[in-house]
Amino acid sequence: MVVEEILYDFREFPGCADDFVRNLLNLMIISKMNAAIKNLASKNYFVHLISQIDGCEAYVVKYGQPLLYAKYHGIEFTDQKVTTQFVRSEDHIISVIMESMFGEFVKSFDSLASMTKTKVKWGIMKEKEDKPDPLFALLDSFVGAVILLSSLDQSNPDSLVDKRFGIRNASIMRKSLHLEFLINSNLNIIELNPRKKRKDDAIKLLFSRSEVAKAIVSLMKQ
Repeated sequence: MVVEEILYDFREFPGCADDFVRNLLNLMIISKMNAAIKNLASKNYFVHLISQIDGCEAYVVKYGQPLLYAKYHGIEFTDQKVTTQFVRSEDHIISVIMESMFGEFVKSFDSLASMTKTKVKWGIMKEKEDKPDPLFALLDSFVGAVILLSSLDQSNPDSLVDKRFGIRNASIMRKSLHLEFLINSNLNIIELNPRKKRKDDAIKLLFSRSEVAKAIVSLMKQ
């Protein structure tokens, strides 16, 4: 197992810290996105979503059952290729921890996360009359909530400061997304269903052992 921890210090460029975390979180989500091929609704929705992510395409991984994963800027991701977590210890200091059985994936992920010119862009439309899938707006609200809580004073019980945050899985289930994330190794699962018009219905906390996860969902619903 290759484990690498990289410290990013934005002391001289404090305005860039949030942008870095946003790009990192987007990339972490993309790296864990998957769908079962045998479920036609899940398969079609996954391909539809991937087509709206710049530099991304779907590809097949044959585990016990064939699954679709994302190939982003030439890097073929699966849930086993690379695991990434980050800790924001101060507003401008971010530690990124990457683990993989393959050293090249650690280097590739770090390269994508740290490149200032290559921002993760999703909800990209090829035709002017088309509209981005509403799931991306829900994901943006999730990412925004995590960024906000990672900037709160540590004395606040909802703060993510000095807490390790990671994305474990992002599975497409028909036309919804089950997003599994870790806060200090505690698993939390939310369901994002963009077909629901009301936020209370579109965003559901399915499982949690963290009060911070509840705060994330509360912010998303505002």
